[in-house]
Amino acid sequence: MVRIIRKYEAFCGVRVLAYCCMTNHLHILVEVPPKKKGAPVEMSDELFLRKLKALYSPEAYRDCELMLRGLREGPAKSDAAAEAFKAKFTRRMHDISEFMKGVKQSFSRWFNKTHGRVGTLWESRFKSVLVEDGYALRMMTAYIDLNPVRAGMVERPEDYKWSSYGEAMQPKASKGRELARSGICRVLGKMEERCGGIEKMFTWEDGAAESYRMMLFSDGEEVFVNCTESGEVGIRVKTVRRGFKRKDVEKVLRNGGKLTFGEALRCRVRYLSDGLAVGSREFVDGIFEQSRERFGAKRETGARVMREVGWKEKKSRLYTLRQLRKDVLG
Repeated sequence: MVRIIRKYEAFCGVRVLAYCCMTNHLHILVEVPPKKKGAPVEMSDELFLRKLKALYSPEAYRDCELMLRGLREGPAKSDAAAEAFKAKFTRRMHDISEFMKGVKQSFSRWFNKTHGRVGTLWESRFKSVLVEDGYALRMMTAYIDLNPVRAGMVERPEDYKWSSYGEAMQPKASKGRELARSGICRVLGKMEERCGGIEKMFTWEDGAAESYRMMLFSDGEEVFVNCTESGEVGIRVKTVRRGFKRKDVEKVLRNGGKLTFGEALRCRVRYLSDGLAVGSREFVDGIFEQSRERFGAKRETGARVMREVGWKEKKSRLYTLRQLRKDVLG
């Protein structure tokens, strides 16, 4: 499954920020470049062929290469025909639905062939949630990487090999490890070099591993970034409490209390799979206005604050488009 995900990532031009393959389902967090609906993605022939090579067999790739070259340079050469040929493939790029369709179909073919079966494999269409960049993105990533811990399969998320965090923490260098680490750095976003007053992207060498681990085992607090007089950046990591017992969670909820979001990440937070959109109030309201016709006339706003989850500061609250009535935390 991981190999298939990476192949379709390279072909579709999306960016996989996090993934976790469980025994009967998977979670993928994907950043999708913008494009006009139904329009092909414009790209050079060289880049186009490189993307085909990442996905198709050598024979199929060679056929496409010869076809494109013939349309460009053959007796009846036509740039319009060449672009039309490319469009058959590029329309599938920068599209989350096409990405998931390809991943699911490819895995189904492999699974059926391996196990001597036929027919459909997946129970239903995939669920998708729009996630705002920043705090919501970091929380969603941590939620995905903590799946094996919630399922009782491992005690520490880095011990589960088939997740982006587990792959990022592998000692042996590989392309997959670098892609996984790059995804974590993208999720962490930018760090500020306070001495120079400029921003730069978080890198693995800046302490991304320590910072991300803080999110997995705490209430979502970020690492401290200190600056020395010479301008060098130093990372100071606080010692955090690791995990909690399920009976403690149930006791908090019975007494009318709320879990911090860091604690809630160790439960199944249905908002992160069924909430339709997750982020700040402004982000969710914006999604609501774009899809106003899908909701009843009496509904005036889109953002709904997450129930049974609390925050220390109002500015860090997360909102969703759908308010769940029951089984919020499982």
